[in-house]
Amino acid sequence: MRYTSQDRLRTGAGLVAHYHNHLPAFRDIAALRPIRARLGTYDYWQLNEHRRRFQDIGTAPFLRLAQLIRAKMADAEVITTPEVVPGVVTGASRVSFTIEGGRPQTRTLYHWSYPEHDRSRLAVGTYLGVTLIGLRVGQGMHLLDSEDVLGTVRVLEVQDPADACAGLSD
Repeated sequence: MRYTSQDRLRTGAGLVAHYHNHLPAFRDIAALRPIRARLGTYDYWQLNEHRRRFQDIGTAPFLRLAQLIRAKMADAEVITTPEVVPGVVTGASRVSFTIEGGRPQTRTLYHWSYPEHDRSRLAVGTYLGVTLIGLRVGQGMHLLDSEDVLGTVRVLEVQDPADACAGLSD
């Protein structure tokens, strides 16, 4: 049987999990769906590259993270990067959030090269980064780790970078 890229996004997760015998670890990701997120095309394609790299690594924690990315990409509303409105977490945003209603934290997201001017940075290619990207202020989502659900992350504030995405091509 031949699969298109969309078929792989929809069903490839089960094939990867079955092949690597990690079905129990992936079950709770399905419970998160549909994942309400809004992704610009730039972030969408960067997430796809993170997913591909994690699948290539092939160990259980990375396969689980690839599955989370795949679910987010499949469910997200994808718009052109310039159409992303303020208040949506992007791959270059400074975001304030809480985990399980705890102390607020603020981090600057990045895809590949981290912002040197900022000490509190967070790679998008982490469970927390993948969870946050595409969420809006006030929105929450369950935070996973490599084995379980850690709690709920809620976005408090998003500071958009000064036109950081304006020069990006889609």
